[in-house]
Amino acid sequence: MNRKKESLSYHYKGIDIFPRLDLLHTYKIIGSSSNQIRRDRTSCIFCKKTLSGINKTKSHLIPELFGKNISRNNYECDSCNSLSGKWESSMGTFLTPIRIVSKIKNKKGKIPKFKSRLDEYAIQTEMFINDSGTLKGILATKDDLKIDDVGNGRLKFRLGQCNPFDIYKVFLKIALSLMPDDKLKKENWMIKYLFNGTNDKHIFPYLYKVFLDDKMFTKATFELRQIHQQYKYHPQYLLTGYFGKVIIHIVLPIKKPKKKVYLQMPPILEIQKEKLDYEIEKIDLSDTENKKWDMSFKFSSNMKPTELKYSDN
Repeated sequence: MNRKKESLSYHYKGIDIFPRLDLLHTYKIIGSSSNQIRRDRTSCIFCKKTLSGINKTKSHLIPELFGKNISRNNYECDSCNSLSGKWESSMGTFLTPIRIVSKIKNKKGKIPKFKSRLDEYAIQTEMFINDSGTLKGILATKDDLKIDDVGNGRLKFRLGQCNPFDIYKVFLKIALSLMPDDKLKKENWMIKYLFNGTNDKHIFPYLYKVFLDDKMFTKATFELRQIHQQYKYHPQYLLTGYFGKVIIHIVLPIKKPKKKVYLQMPPILEIQKEKLDYEIEKIDLSDTENKKWDMSFKFSSNMKPTELKYSDN
C-alpha cells in the first residue's frame, strides 16, 4: 500500500488525475448517516433477495470499528452482511492507529491496543491509551517516533497485513447504503465491484486522508455527495467520512471515465482554520492481496506523546 504526500496528481490506468480543493460547491449531499434511511422496498439493496424474518439483519450502516454508533442498514440480508464482515478484518487493521490517536472506543468502551509487526527488531512496538487518556508504550526503534528540536514530530505505526481493496469495498458499501433508491436503481452496476473483486478502469481505489491536529469528531459521520452541475471531467459521486481526528474521502466508480479527472479533496477548508499548507495523504487501495504497510501522524509540540519509551534492546 503506497502512501504519497509529495504530490497528489497522478496517472492511473491511462487517466490523468488532478486533485482540487475548491470544487466542493459543485457537489450536493444526497445521503447522510446522520439521517434515517427510508426505502420503498422489501428486498436487499445488494443481492435483491426478498427480506424476511429469516434473512433480514439489523446490521450497522457504519461498522462499529469506527466507534460505537446506532446507524442501521435495514435493507441488507444476512448473507451480504456476513460477506462484508470478512472485509472488516482489514478495515480493523487500517483503523487501529486512527482509533488510538483519536481515543475512539469500541462497543465495550475500550480503546484498542497496538502491537507492530516485528520486522528486523528484537521486540514489537506496543502502544495503548491508559485510563487517564495518556498514550503510553514501548518503541522498538527510534524510527517509530521522530521529534525535532522544537518538539514537533511524527509517530509511525508499522501495521501487519491487510487487504487494501477490502478496505475500499467497506467504504463503497457505506456509500451505496446511503444512496437514495432512484439513484441506486440507476447506478446498480456499481454493486458488482463489492462482490466480484474486479478492479478495472472504472475504479479509482485511492483514499485521501487528512489528520486534524485541532479538531475531533466525537461521532462517526458519512456523507454521500453527487455533482449537481454538468462538468465533463468530474466524478458523479464522492464519499466523505468524519471520525476521530481524521477526514477520509473516496471516489465511487465512474461509468465512463475520460482521459482526465478532477477530484475534489476532503473538505478541509470547511472544517479547519485556514493554513498556509495542508497535508493530505493519498493511500493506494488497489492491491487485492494482503500487504504490510505503515501509517504515520504528524504532531506539534503541544501534543508530544511524552510517555512513549524506547526499548533497551
